[in-house]
Amino acid sequence: MQKFYFAAVAAAIVVGGKAHAQEAGSVDLGGFELFPSVGVGLTHDSNVTRSDTDEIESWKSTISPEFVLVNSYGLDQYQIGYKMTRADYFSSQEDSFTDHLLTANAVVELDVRNRISLAAEYDDGHDDRGTLFSIGRGETLDSVDTYKNYSVSGTYTYGAPTSKGRIDVTAGYFVTDYDINTDAYRSRDRDTVNLGTTFYYNVLPATDLTFDVIYNDITYDFALDADNPLDSEETRILVGAEWEGTAQTTGYVKVGNRKKEFKDATRDDFSGLDWQVGVIWAPKTYSTVELTAFTNTNETFGEGNFIDTDTVQMTWNHEWLDRVSTTFRASHVVDKFTGGTDRQDDNMTFGASLNYQMQRYVLVQLGFDYDERDSNRNEIDFDRNLLTLSVSITL
Repeated sequence: MQKFYFAAVAAAIVVGGKAHAQEAGSVDLGGFELFPSVGVGLTHDSNVTRSDTDEIESWKSTISPEFVLVNSYGLDQYQIGYKMTRADYFSSQEDSFTDHLLTANAVVELDVRNRISLAAEYDDGHDDRGTLFSIGRGETLDSVDTYKNYSVSGTYTYGAPTSKGRIDVTAGYFVTDYDINTDAYRSRDRDTVNLGTTFYYNVLPATDLTFDVIYNDITYDFALDADNPLDSEETRILVGAEWEGTAQTTGYVKVGNRKKEFKDATRDDFSGLDWQVGVIWAPKTYSTVELTAFTNTNETFGEGNFIDTDTVQMTWNHEWLDRVSTTFRASHVVDKFTGGTDRQDDNMTFGASLNYQMQRYVLVQLGFDYDERDSNRNEIDFDRNLLTLSVSITL
């Protein structure tokens, strides 16, 4: 586990004609502005399936075209996006994939005190072999683990941005639908209904006190044991504060309680501390440090009732010259599997990238990352090195 590996920050390159372009970066389509992009990359992966014993080493090429349509009607804004990602592994074609992501967003200003935000997403994507449900046994799959997920959500906001108090009310519906149709893999498919509200109370010009209530109803489509389903309800209540641009920082701190109650009485319910921290510190205009830390209850990968997860992430961006910058990143995620198991996975990643803005519309990146899992189940330990060169181009 002492090997250092280097991973790339995948970049997106945008290629598009300049005909009819009315401003840098977009093409005028008569009411809508089109922002095209395409990213290409070449990556060396030292352990494609994240295995402890049967490591597969391979180069990978990636291309990611993306198109975003944006329109504004007065204060209202509308956006539609599409991104395709194609990756080919030279020495492991089983791990090659093609992903499609379609998104739509709208922000409607009804008046100064009433706003509605809407979002929809269709994700025809995948989980890499050796991740999530196939941890420690990626070689048992003859292709990546594909899915087709759908989501719709909306937020109604009451209160002007300058009001002493304002409130957000959110509702969403999310579908997780994997393509593998065996019973073991079908048992992951589920629907989630999300309801939530956040109340903001302004105490300083740039600081709000917050009160959050979040509810999730999780229903599985299929249970391996019909008498013992994983269906559950989650409730989170947090109090905290959010601030913007004070003492060179922007961020939030929230603390509270989270509960997970199973609809099957034979499964143990959970109640514990909930916390979220996010801070962006900009000591200089050319240097930014971002820290995020939070706890969560995630659905199980097939072992235990659920996963109690603690996450800490940090990113440092620094501009050394007008066209040269670096990005350093690190994360530590602890997954504690709960319910009839003592499994605990410690996941760590470290990475760095050198970014060169060759032209206003051409960005070149060289990235390195090290990735490892240290578990009390020794058979699922792994480490991995990535080295990537990528280029992104915009209009």
